[in-house]
Amino acid sequence: MFSPRLLGVVLAMASTLGATASLSGCVERSTEHRIRANALFKMGEYRQALAECDRGLEEKGEDASLWVLKGKTAFELGDLGQARAAYTRAVEFGRQRRGVFLGDAHLGLAVIATRERKWDEARTQFMKLLELNPTDGTSHANLARVDLELGKIEEAVHHAEEAARTRGNDEQVLFTLGKVYLAAGRASDAEKTFQHIGEVVPNSSSGPYGLGLVALDKGDTADALGKLREAIDRKIPHPEKLAEDPALAKLANNHEFLSLAAAASASAAP
Repeated sequence: MFSPRLLGVVLAMASTLGATASLSGCVERSTEHRIRANALFKMGEYRQALAECDRGLEEKGEDASLWVLKGKTAFELGDLGQARAAYTRAVEFGRQRRGVFLGDAHLGLAVIATRERKWDEARTQFMKLLELNPTDGTSHANLARVDLELGKIEEAVHHAEEAARTRGNDEQVLFTLGKVYLAAGRASDAEKTFQHIGEVVPNSSSGPYGLGLVALDKGDTADALGKLREAIDRKIPHPEKLAEDPALAKLANNHEFLSLAAAASASAAP
């Protein structure tokens, strides 16, 4: 028996398929499986969605969109090996189209490589995305982060600035730019960038957090702690990981910081 929620999705899919059939006369069976798989994916029914992807691929093994959906579903199930294999197949079949499915496949491979901290591989995939869209600010920002991990500071500055040209009011893009400037020894530019976050996102936690990093770089521990406290008050993401931030390594033995980090972590506990 279907649950009421699943029954509703099945009825909606039937309605969609019926409408499509009335327009085109028929629907490819692989398309039917993709529609069902997509609906199940959105419901969080990942194993059932994966099974629908496999059924669709039995009908049409070169369907790049189904391979992408299989990659997303396997990723949600934590099977990175299967996800990587599916995205790789999507790239193989998507090369001739160079459309959205090819971009999704490269992005999926980049995310997996980032999760596994395989920075060179992640960089290759993000560069593939820029080949498809050279002005994509998100890809430039991601490349800046990866280049920081690889110690490619000049490249990181280039990509961070390119990202800011197209997404100059985006909080995460600005935060990345500020961190890149700091790594490049441009503390003044970093400070201006973090201050700008406060102008475009007034209640943001990343603005004072970044200014705390600048103060720490200047050797002003008291100011750094004050800015970090302000950032915590504004609800930093993942406060339980504050003590693990490599950018705050200079405070690893500071009792005030350790107390601050402990309190932040406690506030995140359910």
